[in-house]
Amino acid sequence: MVPKALLAAVFLATVLISVSALDRGVTIYVNNKLSRKITVIAHCKSKDDDLHAHAIEAGTTYTWSFDQNWFGGTFFSCNLAVEDKRLSFTAFEQDDHSTYIDSYDVLDRGVYAVDLDSGEWLHLARWNVTR
Repeated sequence: MVPKALLAAVFLATVLISVSALDRGVTIYVNNKLSRKITVIAHCKSKDDDLHAHAIEAGTTYTWSFDQNWFGGTFFSCNLAVEDKRLSFTAFEQDDHSTYIDSYDVLDRGVYAVDLDSGEWLHLARWNVTR
């Protein structure tokens, strides 16, 4: 007969090995693809991490990486500004299983992305003119 303590230790070791094998890391890409060669100001943040404002020069990409929360709830949003235009979009929502997106294109009509599961282009946000 196998001692219960040994069975519990084997079970715990199996769980820990399985959990450590899961890739929890995510990298987000925000690409400035505006037709006019102008800078986009991006301010992205989560509940716990404020990434502060970053200038995305024409034709370049702003990236950041993070690990998802083991218990769910990881969420990043971004506010973008170009001249007198503003928009906001959700860059990552861990509990949203409807789409998987990690790269966002900033275009003249707003922010677009490709759903990696379906291959479909999604228009996520439109520019709003501020005065």
